[in-house]
Amino acid sequence: MGLFNKFKGLVGDAIGGIAGAQSSGNTEGKKEKIRNIFNAKVEDGGSYNVLAGMNMVTTKKLTKEIRTYYNYIVGYKDGDDPEIVIISTTNDLASVGEPVFCKKSECEKAEYHQNTGSFSISHPELGDAPLDFAIIASAAWGRLGALIIPVSYVDEFTPFTEFFQNRFAK
Repeated sequence: MGLFNKFKGLVGDAIGGIAGAQSSGNTEGKKEKIRNIFNAKVEDGGSYNVLAGMNMVTTKKLTKEIRTYYNYIVGYKDGDDPEIVIISTTNDLASVGEPVFCKKSECEKAEYHQNTGSFSISHPELGDAPLDFAIIASAAWGRLGALIIPVSYVDEFTPFTEFFQNRFAK
């Protein structure tokens, strides 16, 4: 069972384009809420760097495009066996899944896709398909109506990318 199926109830669909915008709160308030959720779900959560991630999957049905948005809280920390923790959530942070712990030594594959700025992790706990995600670097995505957490991690994008490429990728 893939991560998409595992967190099926935690996604939003938009048919035929981007749905109407519902902005909620400022980015610093969202960051604090994301940090608090992570700390509540992960033992020693304060020792991790935390960001928000997303993935959009587009499929076609007849003449319409269906876009499904996945939102994640992503924590990471360096060490002898670098680790990334993925927690599925909704764009409003109202529903939160259980954390999936991905140690580098347990990953089958981890790649950074420079052309899209996205990350891909293949890990036994994530199911058969790799988990693809991007860091939410602009709160404008949420304000534009996509079902993505309205928060900006633009300053945290480069440190995470360097960690992923230099310490975590296989």
